[in-house]
Amino acid sequence: MNESREGVNSVQAIDSDKGFSLIELLVYSLLLSLVIAMVGGMIISALTVSDTVVSMTRTSTAGQLVARSVVTGIRNSSDFRLTSPVDDDQLLVARTASFDDTVDWRCLAWYYSPTGEGAVWFTSSSTAIAPPTTADLSSWTLLTKGVQPASGTGIFSALNERLSLSILGLDGLTLPIDIRSSATSRAGASGSLACF
Repeated sequence: MNESREGVNSVQAIDSDKGFSLIELLVYSLLLSLVIAMVGGMIISALTVSDTVVSMTRTSTAGQLVARSVVTGIRNSSDFRLTSPVDDDQLLVARTASFDDTVDWRCLAWYYSPTGEGAVWFTSSSTAIAPPTTADLSSWTLLTKGVQPASGTGIFSALNERLSLSILGLDGLTLPIDIRSSATSRAGASGSLACF
């Protein structure tokens, strides 16, 4: 009887010492590696898509900022003038009125330069605005960079009292974002300020 107990104990000892074989460990490691690779691929894909969406949103927001600024300024203007002071650069100057207790006339200007980074600047003044030099642009507000015309050589085009804006925002990651808008000035309003 002792021998049968010893035999049972030795079988239990053998069963309790049983572990994973080397082949089982290799198979489990391979399966774990496949799962980690799939999860890692999904995370990398999600991060790439997230970067693309953030870049597109930033570019679209910058383009919309320019469009909103120009359209609001032109709609509130009594007159505007579009010139090309240097090469393909464009200077848009508008005379606008703000109404508090009295009418206050201001000059607003947007400057587009396609060279370099394709930037659009803005300034406001109570005096006439002349075409800026490179040094002058440092005091202007930079609205956006990475802009090019949707067609032609300029982002602005004018016909009578109507101004059109047509830009392609470039973020470097995706296709260009096309932003187009137009506004008509309230021609005929009079005031004493000469902006151009």
